[in-house]
Amino acid sequence: MPGLVASFSGRIASGKTHITRMLADALQWPRTSFSDYLRAALAKQGDHDPSREALQDLGQTLVTSDPDQFCRDVFAQAGFTPGGNLLVDGVRHVDIQRRVARLAIPSHTCLIHLAAEDDVVAQRVRERGTSETEVRRAETHEVERDLAALLPQIADAVIDAGQPVATVLAQCIGEMKRHGGDPAALARAVGIFTRL
Repeated sequence: MPGLVASFSGRIASGKTHITRMLADALQWPRTSFSDYLRAALAKQGDHDPSREALQDLGQTLVTSDPDQFCRDVFAQAGFTPGGNLLVDGVRHVDIQRRVARLAIPSHTCLIHLAAEDDVVAQRVRERGTSETEVRRAETHEVERDLAALLPQIADAVIDAGQPVATVLAQCIGEMKRHGGDPAALARAVGIFTRL
């Protein structure tokens, strides 16, 4: 039976990384991240503490130059083989999500967009000790252009990231089940999350 590749998109500080890590732990599924891949690529070039702008610039270069290879490399980071299960953190382009879906065949795919209002983002940015000015600048970068309007339109589900974490996780699990995720694994994850 084919597995499921669940991609996650959302603004900076929408909770993508936290949610995908919790799902990966509960489901025992591999997880990959576009940002983690870019950090590793920059580290190989000697930049071990890259700025958000450096990550965005490299990401946009790879999206423009060879998007299929970029997706394959992000898959490879998690040891993913098409047909298996995978959680993908940080989709930022409609075209990239379409390529993820094509390259993952025969796995089922879905895109979950975590929607975060300005006040939720501002609070989380303050908690992280990140500059709100830096986040505002980052959100204007070309690599982020599809996040506000286009990705929510093509997403299989748009989930309010300002809700309690357990609620967000339950809604993610429901969407993953609807798109062909292993019911037994998802049920076990629900059991773990209800104890939160």
